[in-house]
Amino acid sequence: MKLQILKFSLLFLIVFSVNPIFAQDKSETTRSSKNSEASYFSINLSFISDAVYLGRKDSITAPYLNPSIMYHNKSGFYAIGSFSYLTKSDQSRIDLFLGTIGYDFTSKNLSGDFSITKYFFNTDSYNVISEVDAGITASLKYDFNPIYLSASSTYFIDTSSNSDLFLSAEIGHDFVTSTKDFQISPSIGVYFGSQNFYEEYYINNRFGSDRTGSGSGSGSGSGQGTGGTIPTTTTTTVVMQESEKFDLMAIEFSLPIWYINKPFIISFLPVLVIPQNPATLTVDSVIYEEDLETTFYWMAGISYRF
Repeated sequence: MKLQILKFSLLFLIVFSVNPIFAQDKSETTRSSKNSEASYFSINLSFISDAVYLGRKDSITAPYLNPSIMYHNKSGFYAIGSFSYLTKSDQSRIDLFLGTIGYDFTSKNLSGDFSITKYFFNTDSYNVISEVDAGITASLKYDFNPIYLSASSTYFIDTSSNSDLFLSAEIGHDFVTSTKDFQISPSIGVYFGSQNFYEEYYINNRFGSDRTGSGSGSGSGSGQGTGGTIPTTTTTTVVMQESEKFDLMAIEFSLPIWYINKPFIISFLPVLVIPQNPATLTVDSVIYEEDLETTFYWMAGISYRF
């Protein structure tokens, strides 16, 4: 796996450094530059229609209401605290607390970000990344005008001390009004990674928890993408053949939209994700093939800066 990761890391470095057709949006760079002129607080409220990660999701939708607060220092350092409230009628609860510290910068056409996030999931959570304990993310964006390119890497550590590495690249273009108060940015992204987090999710959620949220451990195993009937009894062994394999995981098409009316920012993000390379699961010596589906989900939010 280490050799595969090194190969893909080298590939992304080459793509990022030699392809002049890719670019980052100028208006986004301008906003980052303005952000660095003074320190500020930001309060945000957003809603996401379903918890989807790289095309992977639970069979039960997980719509979240996400309040958050951020402090951004003019030096580039920032801190974020937030929680996710599961709004599904029969599962209503705070499903996740998280805290992030990070640093961002902008230098002419280049911008970047480095952050560390700690996750605290509810024990009844069926979120596909509910076994993730912490994550480290680094990203770079460059504006070649009119096309932008962004590349990022994320390192996950799950509750069983397993780890995953993800690499992604995105190409897009920003359409901005002359007053710079409205922006729409169609983009396409590709995502590579391993799936230890997903194996842990299957072990502890798909096959090891009650789907009604009581946490009784019934192990019904009903979920997206199994190619046959899952046993209703609690399983003892779950193995995902692709958990250590570093491979293409998803292709995403997104259309971020922003409207700025200071001190408010309103955003809307529709996403179409096409998952790749479905997993092969061995459950108590019985093999199941995932049947991953193309998924559409969306997020809407409003923030107030002061």
